[in-house]
Amino acid sequence: MPPLLSLLLATSALAAASQQDVIALFDKRALVKPITEIEGTLSDGSKATVYKVVVRSLPTDHAMGPWSPATLQDKGGYWEDTVDKKLYRVDAEYLKLLNTRGWNMFEADGTVHRTKDRTEFDKVARQELGGWSYDDALKGGVTNSVIELQPIEQIVTIFLPKNPQALAKLTMLRQARFSPRSGLGISTNGVRFFPPEPVDRITAFHNIAPLDPKGGHTGFGHEYHYHRAPSVMDHDTTGKVVGFALDGFAVRGPTEPDGSKPKDLDAIHGHDHGGLGYHYHVTDVWPYILGGFKGPLGTASLGDVDVCDATKTGGDGGKGGKGGKGGKKGPPGGGPPGGGPPEGK
Repeated sequence: MPPLLSLLLATSALAAASQQDVIALFDKRALVKPITEIEGTLSDGSKATVYKVVVRSLPTDHAMGPWSPATLQDKGGYWEDTVDKKLYRVDAEYLKLLNTRGWNMFEADGTVHRTKDRTEFDKVARQELGGWSYDDALKGGVTNSVIELQPIEQIVTIFLPKNPQALAKLTMLRQARFSPRSGLGISTNGVRFFPPEPVDRITAFHNIAPLDPKGGHTGFGHEYHYHRAPSVMDHDTTGKVVGFALDGFAVRGPTEPDGSKPKDLDAIHGHDHGGLGYHYHVTDVWPYILGGFKGPLGTASLGDVDVCDATKTGGDGGKGGKGGKGGKKGPPGGGPPGGGPPEGK
């Protein structure tokens, strides 16, 4: 066999294996339909083959919650304190700590103040996104509360570049433009990764929005998403692929496959070594999942969507959707209008 033909066949086989590996990494229980390929437009306007991944948005591999304790006798989720930067379990000890700062997080009988329904949860969305003052929220909003809501199932389509392309310059989160629906990428269980929480905006109203033991909670679009990777919360040391960023590059656990700490990470928590190709590592410190992007981005949209156009950062990033359970309920987006990460920490 001619050397050139052998090289072409080997390259083709390697590409086929790589494609199969990517598809095989996703939990089939999360998929609405098999992963396919289409031609799409990435965030820089370039055309590329993208994976179309249609998911149900709720995890099937773990329970969600708890977030808020009902009383001081219970334990809720986890919250990184804005004063001492420690990660606390939301329980009697922590809520009493907040009360020493002038907050009012529970009643005399131990009942914890928390959002009781979707209407109250949506008030939080309006006050945070609308730039309300604390006094405004005292009159008609939500203050001194633990923010929580049971998420609803939503059908979401994620478009990931099949062959990620590294750009000459890293794109930091605050310079990145992406749809509020997109998040940063997707876990292999179908749940989206989101930027760090806008903690300053939350605590301005004496509220906290805890993450559950897997690092997730409900966003303003009533969707479940992660701010921290479950592999971090579970102290996983396998270095396995836990998801993919919107630019198509793999997101790995907090360690290398041999259990060692990743070395020589760049400014967005990525590196290329050991034949693994460029990839990101999640961590237990800011920015928790990734600090930006190595390449041009795909996008995400509510519903089963047929068109990928990541240049449309102000909306769903695509059109031609076929709808999705719960897709039209609640305030739009999981972040600020116009795309990009929310303000705050």
